[in-house]
Amino acid sequence: MLSDQSMTERQRVLYDQVNASESLDLNQEQIGDAGARAIAEALKVNKTLTSLNLGWNQIGSDGAQEIAEALKVNTTLTKLYLESNEIANAGALAIAEALKVNRTLTELYLRDTRIGGAGAQAIAEALRVNTKLTLLDLEVNQIGDTGAQAIADALKVNTTLTSLTLQGNCIGNVGVQAIDEARNVNDTIEVSIDGQMHPLSFSLLPRSASAEDIQSVFRLLISGLQLQDQSASLPALPIEIAERIMDEAYYWQGVQHTNRDCDDEDDDPNRILKVTVPRSITGDSIRVKAIHVLRERLGATTSNVFEIIVRDEQGAVRYEYAAKPTFVDGTIELVTSWPQSHSIVRQMREGWEASVRPSRLSKDVRFAWLYVGYCAFNENQ
Repeated sequence: MLSDQSMTERQRVLYDQVNASESLDLNQEQIGDAGARAIAEALKVNKTLTSLNLGWNQIGSDGAQEIAEALKVNTTLTKLYLESNEIANAGALAIAEALKVNRTLTELYLRDTRIGGAGAQAIAEALRVNTKLTLLDLEVNQIGDTGAQAIADALKVNTTLTSLTLQGNCIGNVGVQAIDEARNVNDTIEVSIDGQMHPLSFSLLPRSASAEDIQSVFRLLISGLQLQDQSASLPALPIEIAERIMDEAYYWQGVQHTNRDCDDEDDDPNRILKVTVPRSITGDSIRVKAIHVLRERLGATTSNVFEIIVRDEQGAVRYEYAAKPTFVDGTIELVTSWPQSHSIVRQMREGWEASVRPSRLSKDVRFAWLYVGYCAFNENQ
């Protein structure tokens, strides 16, 4: 349990924000697992908050488990947004257990949270007994046919869920058929399942790590690792080598934006693919490592050039460049911009924005991801 004495200043601020609000939007605040823990402690005793947005906050499975424990006892929260976090199966299992006993949550948004088949199966078990949830968003995850079949079986007995989003989950014909059969039994639910993505897309997406995990791994690399049951230890690596290893593994923090069924001629600013480099929760400086753009098209494609724009914290354009995909496989194209080839990447810092310029040549894009990977560092070290 997180005590008053053990809370950091940032955790105390988050704790107080929860207890002072009826609706709280903490989207893109770099909360991480440590911040999620403070929020969870507040939710356990809170009697006023009804809506909480924790999207895009690098909350991992540990943070999700803390939130889930709070949901077991919280009696006021009705809407919870957790999209674009690294919840994964472990976090989904914990949330599923909470849904079995929670009696107030009606809307749960888990879009783009790396949930796979095992996590979907756990959520399906919860849907069999949950009697409050009316909306569940699982768009752009990795549940596949296995997860879809489990959810379909649950829908046959669930009588409260009315809206379910499953688009972009690598669900094949078997899973789609199972959902269709469930809808024949349960005619009160609306399921969005069209627009499934290619399984290869997931393997090309960088996996973001939490700040805590990155610091732990980095310390191990530079301090030397004691071998189990051995008197010797692995040699401590120079900082430069340790950073190179983590770069090669794409082991960074990151922020991303995903669009489905993109129409690049759409004037809606919310549909423009863009991300803003966040501030570090620890107060350290941010060093951008790379910019990734991944697109999946409706049909086979040849290499297409599209423009990436970098703006500073004042909104001024600092750099524009034509990006040519470095990997093309059937309907999938990938661009990775490194500091070595685009020095502006190294200059990017908190508040800077990367975006993809809309193009008439890209109307056939089914899914598009823009990801900016970065690490936090202390300039005094």
